[in-house]
Amino acid sequence: MHIVRDASLDFKGIPAGQGLHGIHPYPAMFHFLLVRKFIRDLSSEGDLILDPFCGSGVSAVEALLNNRNYVGYDINPLAVLIAKVRTTPIPTEKALKQLKLILKHDIKDYEVPEFPNIEYWFDEDVIEGLAKLRAAIFDVEDVKFLNLFKVSFSETVRLVSRVDRSEFKLVRAKRVKKQDVKLVFEAIARRNIVRLSVLSKLPLKASVDIQQLNVLGDLPLKDESVDLVITSPPYGDSKTTVAYEQFSKLSIKWLGLDDSFKNYQLGAKEKSCEKGLPSEELNECLEEIKKRDEKRAKEVYSFYADLYRAIENISRKVQPGKHAIVVVGNRWVRGVELPTDKICVSFFRQLGFTHIATLVREISNKRMPSGTMKYEYVVILQKKPL
Repeated sequence: MHIVRDASLDFKGIPAGQGLHGIHPYPAMFHFLLVRKFIRDLSSEGDLILDPFCGSGVSAVEALLNNRNYVGYDINPLAVLIAKVRTTPIPTEKALKQLKLILKHDIKDYEVPEFPNIEYWFDEDVIEGLAKLRAAIFDVEDVKFLNLFKVSFSETVRLVSRVDRSEFKLVRAKRVKKQDVKLVFEAIARRNIVRLSVLSKLPLKASVDIQQLNVLGDLPLKDESVDLVITSPPYGDSKTTVAYEQFSKLSIKWLGLDDSFKNYQLGAKEKSCEKGLPSEELNECLEEIKKRDEKRAKEVYSFYADLYRAIENISRKVQPGKHAIVVVGNRWVRGVELPTDKICVSFFRQLGFTHIATLVREISNKRMPSGTMKYEYVVILQKKPL
């Protein structure tokens, strides 16, 4: 197997979340320069790019800026909302006028969302401030502006809460600096409007289609219609790797979004290990883990069984001769390292792909849970020509 350490992909000193990619933080984002490189190297203007785990839309932004048509899927409604905002041009002056109307809106009648422990995560005056602000935002009729201000509100929720913002999991901070809800929201909204102004100045030619969708089901795309897949699936079950659901939880509650997606994450439904998957590396690891912890072996198997099913669905959409780029991290479970890069190669080979190379990059500018992974593996595959 061709595995190469490529320091040029580290992008040290270049933050992953800047410009359009800095609209709303999100866990474990792609580095935009990594995505840009492979979009430019392995596709042409007008081609169709697919990211079946699109998260907050890094690949969507890069496809749009490079005039590639794009389809992205994610099960997290907050991620989908952020991705749509990052890729939607808005008239700057109209957005600023709408912002002024929201800030001046004298809200008398407002509702506080009901969810467990709201008082634990928010002070009483903050709850009132957020509820009034939310009511003003929800009065906005134009969906482009509504989504923009919802995303700005979501980031505000996190900043004025009692959450420890150095963590992705829901952990209450020991100390929180008191902040004015409206002032925080205004600053975030203005910054987002400035960032989005870039899009309205460009002659954008590409179409962008971002949907909340579970890739374990049918994908609404023609088979063999995709020119390039570029994606970074979850590194493992969310309980032990990146807690997307916990990161999104408070925003989802305040925005009234559906949080049932947590039941459909890869590995969410436990499966029996009896049916093997097409990867010797995985099966050897499962045997080792099973000796130490049978329950964890089942959880690991369940994750990879879902990952294989997702790859089956994705692989059908790729044109013969075209490429798939899969960026993964290798985690440890019960003292056993799971080589997800090699496992993915085995899965794709089973489905008619050739492994071109795996490039190893150091994770130096990607917000990850502390103590998890140092390296990412960029797996480059090509669907065999007919």
